[in-house]
Amino acid sequence: MKQISSLGNAILGDPEKVDSERYFITMICFVVSVFLIILGIVHLIMGLSLPSAFLAFGSALILLGLYFLVRFGKYLFYPKLIVTLLCLIGLDLGWYYKFLSFGPVLFFIFVFGALVIWFWDRKILAIMLTIYFLNIAALFLIEYTKPDLTFPYPNFKIRTIDIYLSFTIYAVLMIFILYMMKKDFKRQKEKAKRADKLKTAFLANMSHEIRTPMNAIYGFSKMLENETDPNQRQHYLKIIQRSSESLLKMINEVVDLSRIEAGYFNIEYKEFSVKEIFNDLKRIYGKILFDKGKTSVQLDFSISKKDVRILSDPNRVRQILINLVDNALKFTSEGSVKVSCTRRRKEVIFSVSDTGTGIPEEDQKNIFRRFIKFNYKGLNTEGSGIGLSIVEKIIRMLNGRIWFHSKWGEGTTFFFALPLPAEERSTDVLTERSGESTTEEAKPGKLILVVEDDPASIILISKLLQPLHYKIHLVKDGQAAVDFVKSHPQIDLILMDLKLPHMNGYSATQIIKKMHPEIPVIAQTAFAMPGDREKALKAGCDEYITKPINTRKLLDMITKYLSF
Repeated sequence: MKQISSLGNAILGDPEKVDSERYFITMICFVVSVFLIILGIVHLIMGLSLPSAFLAFGSALILLGLYFLVRFGKYLFYPKLIVTLLCLIGLDLGWYYKFLSFGPVLFFIFVFGALVIWFWDRKILAIMLTIYFLNIAALFLIEYTKPDLTFPYPNFKIRTIDIYLSFTIYAVLMIFILYMMKKDFKRQKEKAKRADKLKTAFLANMSHEIRTPMNAIYGFSKMLENETDPNQRQHYLKIIQRSSESLLKMINEVVDLSRIEAGYFNIEYKEFSVKEIFNDLKRIYGKILFDKGKTSVQLDFSISKKDVRILSDPNRVRQILINLVDNALKFTSEGSVKVSCTRRRKEVIFSVSDTGTGIPEEDQKNIFRRFIKFNYKGLNTEGSGIGLSIVEKIIRMLNGRIWFHSKWGEGTTFFFALPLPAEERSTDVLTERSGESTTEEAKPGKLILVVEDDPASIILISKLLQPLHYKIHLVKDGQAAVDFVKSHPQIDLILMDLKLPHMNGYSATQIIKKMHPEIPVIAQTAFAMPGDREKALKAGCDEYITKPINTRKLLDMITKYLSF
């Protein structure tokens, strides 16, 4: 059974990974073409109706071409349209050249209406059904005005053999298609049930995971009002910061997952240094280990040579490493966590190894499933259970692969491999780097327009920009931003909120860009759902950053546009 399933997946695609409609169209094209070839061969062997045999072979060739187009191409609408019209025309010709209404072809013309309904939706469905019923009316007129058979059979026995043989082949084909439709319906139903159970479990888990840090944020922020001891205030602030970071990470994971599944998760390829990423993470985790009281855990970063430079998405690679290191530290109370990078032939291989609890064998098959959280020895008290699922999906999007080795009580090692570009596979891309930053200093005296209506966000942005010593002008709605730009065209940069009173940030950006396309606009917004980034860029924004604002990321964006 596994071999048959593997063969079916190779021909039609994996139904769990391929879009349901694409899978169904692929199946129709392939299976119908095979049956038409069988029908044509049988007609030739038995010396039956030659026009029908040639019609079967011709239709099979066209359907096989469409099969390859749908199976390995990107387009679906036009192949689906061609399949629909080809099947209808083919059935009409079979009906006409063989025996008019005497036989199974007319029956399959009627059944074809069900496939039209399955294929199409909305306005196109109405158009196709109109064509379908007009076709039936045309067949009626043809038979009504010309009742004689177009190609009379030599005798009644040959006619009977042809009719029932064709009917058997058509019946097997129809039964197979209906069986596959039923199987797909059951698969989708079970998938929906699993998704519903996962959603229920996820919502229950998220309710707890959100309320826990929110409880700390709310409770300790209230306690700050009456606390006079500086040490206690500092302690409360650290608790609030850690809880805020935990909550933000959870929100980011949910947003990332929704973006990936909606197809809005962007990958931006560029060459980068692995050494620079490792140095950044080393600095970050030095503080994290201290804050978490895990100074006994040794964290090592190593590269096979001086440096490795690859062409991929540095932000996504960084995100993957952070998830894996966080996961390793979570289950490691003492010992070490080691992160390494080596180049092997056509790939760059990263590994994150720990001496923590390890993963029991029975849990290893579910390690990348969404919303499943394992809490070994009470060490995993936070998180939503989707971090590793996101990691796996991002690595796939980077055309890489991920695997792991683990033994209970001895620790775990996660590996992921990213491909090298073809032109780099034959050359040594391992080069020594100085690690010095080439970022240029921002020029003082620049004018930044901040468009923001939330009082707390206004205070925060003002504090964030204060070290840069820029001139800052604040407006609270889109129309005011447009008016200010008209009277002050010398503006060097705009920080634009998108949800604003009177005129939103999208409209304001479009108007400003028409007047002064050279002024860079950075969208800073709480809109962080799939498609929001694309919508902002389409409106004319040059960059996009979500709230809560990452200070370093925002300052890097500003420096990029206001450098010497």
